[in-house]
This record gives sequence, structure tokens and C-alpha cells, in this order.
Amino acid sequence: MLKRRCSLVLTVIMIVLLAAAPTFAKTKITYWHQWTGQWTKVLEDIAQMFNESQDEIEVTAVVVPENFRERLMSSAAVGDMPDVVSLTGDGNLYMAERGLFHAIDKLMGEDEWKRFQEWALPVVWEVNDWKGHVWALTPYIDCHTLYYNKHFFSEAGLDPEAPPLTIDELDAHAEKLTRYDARGNIDVIGFYPSAGVTYWGTVFGGDLVDDRGAPSFHKDPKMLEAMEWIASYSHKYDVTKLVAFEAGISEERAGALDPFISGKIAMQQQGQWVIINLANYTGDDFSYGLAPHSPTPPGGRKGGTLVRSAYGALAVPKGSKNPEAALEFIKFWIGYGYEAQRAKIFEWGAWMPLDRAQKIWEEPTTVQYLNMFPQFAAFRDVLNMQSWAVMQSPVDSFLFDRIGAANDYARLLEKDPAKALEDAAADVMKEFDRINR
Repeated sequence: MLKRRCSLVLTVIMIVLLAAAPTFAKTKITYWHQWTGQWTKVLEDIAQMFNESQDEIEVTAVVVPENFRERLMSSAAVGDMPDVVSLTGDGNLYMAERGLFHAIDKLMGEDEWKRFQEWALPVVWEVNDWKGHVWALTPYIDCHTLYYNKHFFSEAGLDPEAPPLTIDELDAHAEKLTRYDARGNIDVIGFYPSAGVTYWGTVFGGDLVDDRGAPSFHKDPKMLEAMEWIASYSHKYDVTKLVAFEAGISEERAGALDPFISGKIAMQQQGQWVIINLANYTGDDFSYGLAPHSPTPPGGRKGGTLVRSAYGALAVPKGSKNPEAALEFIKFWIGYGYEAQRAKIFEWGAWMPLDRAQKIWEEPTTVQYLNMFPQFAAFRDVLNMQSWAVMQSPVDSFLFDRIGAANDYARLLEKDPAKALEDAAADVMKEFDRINR
């Protein structure tokens, strides 16, 4: 009886002690991003994987599809900021200049910042190194090269194992691969520079802005050379026929209706993520190859990759209630100290590894993934070229809008290429001066 009472007393004591034991609530942070459609789920999965990787921080991903910068600045005005943001298309340097962000290098502290710089590819922070501090880190770099249809190569008498490596070769291949219907309209186009002057200007060796972030593309002979080359396709293939061809494939942009997949384009410059689309939407009879780099002119930038300050940059707003926790999530996203999880992020979104040593390629899940999709090796090689064109500008988004319009004027033969670039630069310079008053 005494033993039973002692046992009961001990049980009660244990219950009381457990009830009185302190419980450690997780630090909760909010992550704003602009990824919509299928990517919203991917970003939620990344947040969930971070939550499961440790037991101290819980992040909630929130998609803000429109007016991101305005929403963020409004939140700053009322003191209700998210803890971490991912900026895609809105200028983070613009907001950093207005004191809205913490400096990442200061948040990390001197010792960890040095270790991070030793670990990461320099472009991860260099693209947001602005006026003495680093205001954001880029979590992904898009690499590009030329995809080509091997079946079309064989039919045209071209070697399916020898893609064009120069602009002259690309132009010659495009002519041989272009097919016309009975009425003389384009049925299959060998190639046309749909990526525009922001990409091809980079490959030609040009730069978009100067050291201040002001527009310089209108004074760069390489940018003009690229724009003139783009316009040459409208002269060569007849701009009206090109426009009609584009209109015919205007709805063929997703899944199996992608014009490269549906057999309307024989060669196309694209990024690494297209490998997954091809795997999902082509049959066993679809055979394609990848050039080791995009075709390049003499004096161009072989393996040229444009990295923008505003594209996807991860930053910590000044109003964050938990900046250290936000920084930890950014490190997770990039893979710093979380290499195994970054390997999964690569698998989910084809976002390339960012570590200098490229050890993430050696993670078991990545090795397995590469066995399934060996084509990624081509993009790994482009990444390893580290042929960056780093674009830092507080008017990043406005510049891209204006130079995109200039590209359309030139390719539609509505403006001379030089005039199109000059007009765009004048507009961008007005905006640059406005925000720097």
C-alpha cells in the first residue's frame, strides 16, 4: 500500500514538473516573394523544408504578386514590415538607398562574413555590393546556352553532334534549318534572337550600366552590334513574315505547346530549367542537344551570364522584428551550411549551386538527379566559366522595361538600332536623375 502511494506521489510530482517546465516557442518570421503559379508551391516547400531543418525558427512564405515595392514601402511607413523579402523585378538597390534594408555583411559580422565570402561564388554578393555594403544576396543564377533539335539537323544535312559555336555559324545554320510552307510563309524557323538585347548584348561583350548604375548601353559598341544583329533577322527573313510566325505561335508557350517542343523552332537560346520541361513534355523520339555555350562573336563574352541586382535578391528589411532569424533563412536558401537542402532546392527549381567548391553537385540527391538528367552538365560548365556581366542599378526594373521596348522597335524595324538605344537611355537617365536628386 505504501509503495503504491509513493508511486502515485512520484507520478503526480512528475506531471507537475512537466507542466511547469518552460516551453520554447519558435521565432516566427514572414517571407514575402513574387513567385506565382506553380512556383508559389515551390517557395512554400522551401519554407517548410527550412522549418523542418531546425527547431528554433518558423518561416511563413507569402506571395505578393503585384505592386511589390509599393506594398513594401507602405508597410515601412506603418511599421509592419516582413522579415525577409525576395525581390524579382523591383529594385532592391533603390530601396537600400532609402534605408529600408539591413546590410547583410553587418548582420553576419566580420568573421562569418569572411567565411561566407570564402564559401560562395563572388557574384552572389558582388551584384548587391553597393556604396560600401552588401544589401542582399542572390539565391539563383540562370545559365543559358543553345538548345537544338538533332532531328532537324540531320534532315538539313548538318552534323547533329556539332552545334554552332559562333554567331556566323549560328546564322548559317538558321538559314539551312528554316522551312517555308507552300505560300512562302515561315513554317519552321531555324533560329531567331527572341531573348533580346539584354541577353545577346551580354554575349556580344556589352554592358548595360556604368559604375554608378546609370545607363551606358547606348554608348557601348558591343550593345549596338548586338542590336544590329537582332535587327538583321528581320531584314533577312522579312519582318512581316517573322511577325506572322510569332503570332502563329503566340499561344504555344507552355508545356507541350512550347515552340521548341512542338517543332516550330529548330534552335533556341534558353536556360537550365527547360531540361525539365523537355523531360515532361517530349516523347522518346524527340532528340535534342546542347551547345557548350551560346554562339559568340569575335571579342564576345563566351558563356556570358547576366546577373542583375534586382533579380530574386534576398534582403532583410529594416523593420524586421527578427533580422537574425531572417538571415538564417537566407543562408538556408543559398545553401550556406545547408548543402543537402540546397541540393533539393536545385532539384525543385533547377537553381544552380552557389558554393565556390561546387560540392553541392556531390550530394547524393544531386548525383542521382544528374544521372536522370545528365544535360545539366552543360549548364554546370557554363556556371564554372564565371563569365559574369554584373548589373547593379537603382533603376534596374525601369531600365529593363525601356530597353525591352527599344529591342522591339529595332527588331520590328520601326527605329534604327542606334536610335532605339539612345531613346531608351534618355528615358532611363531621366528616371536615374529623378531618384538621385
